[in-house]
Amino acid sequence: MLPKNSKHYILPTAEQLDCNSQIVEDIVAFYYSTLRKALVDLKGFNVKVDNLGTFRIKEKELPKLFQKYSKHLNVLKPETFNQTALKKDIEGKLLKVIAAQKMIKENKSRKKEFLEKKYGNARKNMES
Repeated sequence: MLPKNSKHYILPTAEQLDCNSQIVEDIVAFYYSTLRKALVDLKGFNVKVDNLGTFRIKEKELPKLFQKYSKHLNVLKPETFNQTALKKDIEGKLLKVIAAQKMIKENKSRKKEFLEKKYGNARKNMES
């Protein structure tokens, strides 16, 4: 799949809708900025985008991120204003990673509980 440049779909869309191309460009920019924010803020363990696909959190990467942010926090010495601001930012990212891990864990337990209710002992016998 080759990504298209915005001029390939903004101008034709503006002509088709008979409106200003700047308005169409602003709408597209808003949509993608909202999508980017949802992905960066780890709003959910997967983000579904129509006609583009589903973006999932890589569960195996979360422990690496947790260690990275924890190590960074241990190295920082918040003596200056810049260091304090950086520490606050990294603490926020660390909290997001922890929340994502919790979300994934809850989803796994929910799925496991559902399958146990659905199949009961038959599933346990199959796994053995």
